[in-house]
Amino acid sequence: MFRRLFAAFLALQVPALGLFAVLVAGSTRERLREEVELRLRDEGELLCALVREAGPARLPDAVRRLRGSPDARFTVVAADGRVLADSHADPATMEAHDDRPEIRDARSRGSGTHVRRSGTLGTEMIYHARLLDPADPAGVAVRVAIPSLPVEAELRRLTAFVAVVFAFVALAGAGVSWFLARWIARPLAELRETAEAVAAGDLGRKAPLGLPHEAGSLARAMNRMADELNVRLASIRTETAKLEALVSSMEEGVVALDREGRVARLNGAARRLLGLGVDPAGLRLWELVRVPAIEDRLREALASGVPVRARLEIGPRIVAISVGPVAGGEGALVVARDATEEHRYEQLRRDFVANVSHELRTPITVIQGFLETLREGAWRDPERAPEFLESIERNVGRLRALVEDLLELSRLESSGEVVKPRPLEAGPVLARLEETFRPLAERKRLELSVDGPPGLAFRADPELLDRALGNLVDNAIKYTPEGGRVEIRAGEEGGETVFLVRDSGPGIPEAEQARVFERFYRLDKSRSREGGGTGLGLAIAKHVAQLHGGSVSVSSGPGKGSAFALRLPGAGA
Repeated sequence: MFRRLFAAFLALQVPALGLFAVLVAGSTRERLREEVELRLRDEGELLCALVREAGPARLPDAVRRLRGSPDARFTVVAADGRVLADSHADPATMEAHDDRPEIRDARSRGSGTHVRRSGTLGTEMIYHARLLDPADPAGVAVRVAIPSLPVEAELRRLTAFVAVVFAFVALAGAGVSWFLARWIARPLAELRETAEAVAAGDLGRKAPLGLPHEAGSLARAMNRMADELNVRLASIRTETAKLEALVSSMEEGVVALDREGRVARLNGAARRLLGLGVDPAGLRLWELVRVPAIEDRLREALASGVPVRARLEIGPRIVAISVGPVAGGEGALVVARDATEEHRYEQLRRDFVANVSHELRTPITVIQGFLETLREGAWRDPERAPEFLESIERNVGRLRALVEDLLELSRLESSGEVVKPRPLEAGPVLARLEETFRPLAERKRLELSVDGPPGLAFRADPELLDRALGNLVDNAIKYTPEGGRVEIRAGEEGGETVFLVRDSGPGIPEAEQARVFERFYRLDKSRSREGGGTGLGLAIAKHVAQLHGGSVSVSSGPGKGSAFALRLPGAGA
């Protein structure tokens, strides 16, 4: 700014001063020329008066006496061009002057002035000639001449003086221009530095208030603007921090996209759910998540401006996403949540409904078939009617057991069953199991052994515990062939009370062991139905263990039997 202002001032001053100097020099030269011409006219008037007064006889002497006049030469020329008198030369030796330009001008116009070199004096002269009698162009002419060198020297001195004055004024003007440029540019430079500092984020930078003229008002306005901006930015930072904390703490993943689908912002949950291991900034979401459906959903939302929802399989997870376009079409907001468990529960619910329907359909079909047979007259058959009634009774029992197990499992899963733990000992629990299942084991000719250390104490709900252990023992007896062995043991391991039910049955393949605790899962469906099982016993045992803060597990192998372990917290837990 300073350089531009200084250059502008100089650009205005130098031509103006130069033009002024030229005009002054020209005016001075013109004035000097007028003074010289005025002197020559005056000298010519004096010479005319002298010629008239002296007469022809005394004219040469009178003119010669004028030789003492400073640097002037006087000449009288006759009508025929002869020199009648001259102050610096003998007229007899001088040639005719009728061809001199000043003489010709005098005869033609009344006067004439010329500058030329004098052949008589050998120097540059200024000549002025006029007629003695203006009414007689052919009469006597008088001429006055002065050297041109003094005039030219005066002109050079004048020119030099004007040049010096011009240089002085130009330097003075440059100094004034420099001062004015600094005076104007310095406040602007300070304001510019302040504005740049504020733009760079230094909102504490203030413009000086002592600036002159309008710059002071601008400085105060800038300071007020910086203060207001600082307050607003602080408020924005606070709100942004709150929003960041809120978004970061969300379990749902949040991804902000621009109109091209590129990732602008995202939280940690989104990075985890979508499996983003690289820096996603500037990349399109479908370039990061290699799932074709996500690109279709994003393009659909961006094109239609309507929120789009979808459930996608991303890696090991099922992720539910909701794509909502940002107002104005500037981008989209993707909200993702982990729907893996939800999907699993839905699948379990569907399987549960299908299994329940299947389990109910079989006994109902059997009952309906026997009832129709009896209605058609089979009740009159004394041999087959009791068999039909017995089968109907058995299937009704299966339905009752299935409904009871379903209600029990529903109570356990919904935490509707209130666990009432109290101090127990393993001995009485084992005794009740032996009393309940020994007759069933003897009917299958199985060896049943029960063992546990005396005084083994723990806390549990006795009713739920009996139900869980009863299901484990019932399964062991059911799946162990005749002549086999079933063992029931109690012990302490790692601060936990462990009930172990081991059988010598066919065992469970390793691939099936993780599923045996699912509802309605049967390893051998035909044998299980023959034994009257509902397929819910192990699921109930698992939920009872979990309600007590424990667990249930199985260790088995084909042909090696099975060992189910129910673990409960010890008495000090």
